[in-house]
Amino acid sequence: MITKISMKNVASYKDETTLETNKRINLIYGLNGAGKTQISKFLANQEDENFKDCKIEGLSNEQQILVYNQDFIEKNFYDTDKQQGIFTLSEENTSIKQEIENLQKELIELKSNQDENERKLKEKQEDIIKIENDFKDDIWKIKQNHSGNFKDFFEGKMGSKESFLNFIKSKIGEVLSLDTINQNINLEELKKQYNILTDTTQVKLENINEISNIEFKNIEDNLIFNEIIVGNQDSIIADLINKLGNGDWVKDGFDKYILQDSQTCPFCQSNTITPKFKSDLENYFDKTYENKIKEIEKLNDEYQNLFSNISNIETFYRRDILDSKDLEFEKLYSQVKSKLEENIRKIQEKIKEPSKKIELEKTEELFQNLNNYLKQIQQKIIEFNNKLDNQENEKEKLEKQFWEFAIFEKKEIIEKYKKDKNEKEINKEILDKGNKTIKENIQNIENTIKEKQKEVINIQEAVDRINNYLKDLGILSFCIKIQDDEKQEYIIVREGENKPSFKTLSEGEKTLISFLYFLQLCQGKKEKNEAILDKIIVIDDPISSLSFNYVYNIAQLIKEIFLRNKDSNYKQIFVLTHHLYFFKELIGFKEDYKKDIYTFRIGKNENYISHIDTMKEDEILNDYQAYWQILKDYKEGKIHAILIPNTMRNILEYFIGFIQKNKIDIIKNIENEDKEKKFEPFCRYINRESHSFMGNMSDAKEIDIDMFFEAFKKVFEYLGHLEHYDIMMKKGN
Repeated sequence: MITKISMKNVASYKDETTLETNKRINLIYGLNGAGKTQISKFLANQEDENFKDCKIEGLSNEQQILVYNQDFIEKNFYDTDKQQGIFTLSEENTSIKQEIENLQKELIELKSNQDENERKLKEKQEDIIKIENDFKDDIWKIKQNHSGNFKDFFEGKMGSKESFLNFIKSKIGEVLSLDTINQNINLEELKKQYNILTDTTQVKLENINEISNIEFKNIEDNLIFNEIIVGNQDSIIADLINKLGNGDWVKDGFDKYILQDSQTCPFCQSNTITPKFKSDLENYFDKTYENKIKEIEKLNDEYQNLFSNISNIETFYRRDILDSKDLEFEKLYSQVKSKLEENIRKIQEKIKEPSKKIELEKTEELFQNLNNYLKQIQQKIIEFNNKLDNQENEKEKLEKQFWEFAIFEKKEIIEKYKKDKNEKEINKEILDKGNKTIKENIQNIENTIKEKQKEVINIQEAVDRINNYLKDLGILSFCIKIQDDEKQEYIIVREGENKPSFKTLSEGEKTLISFLYFLQLCQGKKEKNEAILDKIIVIDDPISSLSFNYVYNIAQLIKEIFLRNKDSNYKQIFVLTHHLYFFKELIGFKEDYKKDIYTFRIGKNENYISHIDTMKEDEILNDYQAYWQILKDYKEGKIHAILIPNTMRNILEYFIGFIQKNKIDIIKNIENEDKEKKFEPFCRYINRESHSFMGNMSDAKEIDIDMFFEAFKKVFEYLGHLEHYDIMMKKGN
């Protein structure tokens, strides 16, 4: 079924205009010259170069377009004295005919099933396309989200969405399975590594060394710190000092006062310090005592020296790999330094109070923790420096990681896409198989029908039907007969003659016989073995040149054969006409096929450009209303001024005849009142005898249309029917 006809760049269709439909019956109204015939010509010969910019949508290879227009008449009647025979089924062999009818019903049902299948297939295909497009849009977001930060990885991949999708699909294939993708890849780390590898100013980082704790450990393990250091126990004053437990106090006083050769006691200020007392104290704080103190002092110096040799924390920083933001490193470093400072304080306390036991804090584990962390940093430094040494290879590795990350980021979308597409493709495959079976069944039935038709098919039935139609129309002066049974040809003959006489017929008779021939052609076929296809019927003005008596008959034939016959293989019907009575007769608002009808209007705008518009039910007018509509269309810029004078004359003839007034008298009265003679062109034109020949308007460009409207209104004013004029010109009337 045709769903859309687009007309462009042919004849008066300068701009593209479309006829869109989903109905079986399509009735198209338009004045002569509006552009109807171009549509029928296009449907009859779509390959014509003149129609290269015109398009049809919805037509399938299983459908045949049959067009009745002037070209059809020329080809089949004017250009030849003989017409090709039309093969139809004989009415005599009723049993075979019934079999064929049953097969054709089955064929119609199968084709209906095929159409439904095709509709579902189209839906599935549209679903698949939507799934693909949605997925394409989702994948495109990878480029939108990441191309700014990873520009080099997108080089050559920044083209269309389609090409980018194909690239991503190839990457998914390389990864093989989404489960193998490293889910721990961190985007920020990828950015960091990318910036390193693409920064031309990058230089290698200095290695970082661990801090040895062996010497610290040796001092911390020295047993002297847990030893009570006291003077010579053989000294005469040893018992007293031990009893008082103030050896460290005595030593401090000894060093500060007695060794200064003073005889004055620092407490009582009496000269009580004798040489003997000094000798006794010296004997108590002997060489052994002094050596132990010196050993502790030495250990203190060594420990402090080791401590001062530990580098400041800033010396460990290595740009982004280790910086002041690294709180873990700061914590480990601070723990080591704090413990060392605590031990220094304890050593100094031991020096001050040798008799006091102390135990230094063990820093080995803290050093180990710090050095382990430094090992990790050093490994990163090595990796960083290696990357700078192998930038291209490292960049390739990083790119692979990036695409794995990008794919994993879309994992759920990819899995949903695969699942949804697979489901739709399975359903489509099932429909495809079903469609194939239906096509095979259709082909088998068509072949069977062809075989059975050979037994009963002939060209005589069409002759009889055409002649019966002529008799029904009251035409007895000519008929159609078989000229050559072997060649299977017809001729049109006058009563009592046996020679072709088409060219001697009147124009109306030519129209009738050619249209009746076309009707039989639609119901039959030109070749015995012609394939049975669904037919799209196009009829362009079949009542042209016919008297009014035949308009009704032709309309009834079209309705009976095509419009009411829903179960036939007439898939779609297009009828184009300029005749409103014929148009309204076809519509048949009380008919049961009303819901199957779309109506259209073809017109020309003020630039002579044709346009197609849908026509609503309330816009379908009688002839008189149609002429008024032309005037209103002109006011809205829809048609050219050339139509206006002739339209006004038709309206006045209808109206003046209806009220039984004399047109000549009315025009004379208008002329008599027109002292300035401005209405003279109007009056002269209205009084012309012909009102159908548009050639008499060759001088229309010189006519003042506004003056015509003024004079036209003046006529109704003169007749006392100005209210009628206002009503008919009212918009929406």
